[in-house]
Amino acid sequence: MCATYMINQYVSNYNETSEQDLQDDLVVEAIQMKGVDMNYLPRTLVDYDYLFGEDPSSAFNGSYTIEMYPANVDGFGGGGDMITTIGFEIKDTATFLVSKSRFAEELQPQSITKPMVGDLLYLPITRSFLEIKHVEDESPFYELGKQYIWEVKTETFEFSYESFETGDSTIDDLINNDLMHYDPETETEEYGKNDEIQTESDTFVDFNENDPFGVK
Repeated sequence: MCATYMINQYVSNYNETSEQDLQDDLVVEAIQMKGVDMNYLPRTLVDYDYLFGEDPSSAFNGSYTIEMYPANVDGFGGGGDMITTIGFEIKDTATFLVSKSRFAEELQPQSITKPMVGDLLYLPITRSFLEIKHVEDESPFYELGKQYIWEVKTETFEFSYESFETGDSTIDDLINNDLMHYDPETETEEYGKNDEIQTESDTFVDFNENDPFGVK
């Protein structure tokens, strides 16, 4: 006769509310002690293109401070800074851990229940804007029968005519004045215009019918 084995019914490692609450408190305390304050910028879709799956004109109309722990303690990962065929690119990546209970406490009043792909994180220490690319919700795997953190994986954000009115003057001024070179008179971003490139090219490239790629 085969013996039937089960877990010890007198000792439970799962679904113990008091133990889960203690673990959650320890996670929150650890992140607050060793983490950094970051700004969470939720994305608002303005004109979503269902064919290409993107919205270049999306808006960021809020900024919420939440502490996160940087898993990349030795610096950014990813491809780093590189020169490509289309110019200079920064492909930094970073992973951050955020407490689920603290995230809910700060963001649920705004009807935001979890970090979403496409939203942004602002890291004040490096003045970096990072786009959320993936949110892992099962790492580590059910300690005491519950999940306590979101593992947020990010990549350097590439600006493309998004609207920023977060209400945080530090972030808004940094983007509109330093990063996007916003021109209040024309209400455009200098990096989105090709006038300077066209003017520069006209000095040495001669686009005529006989030799469209000739050089002056």
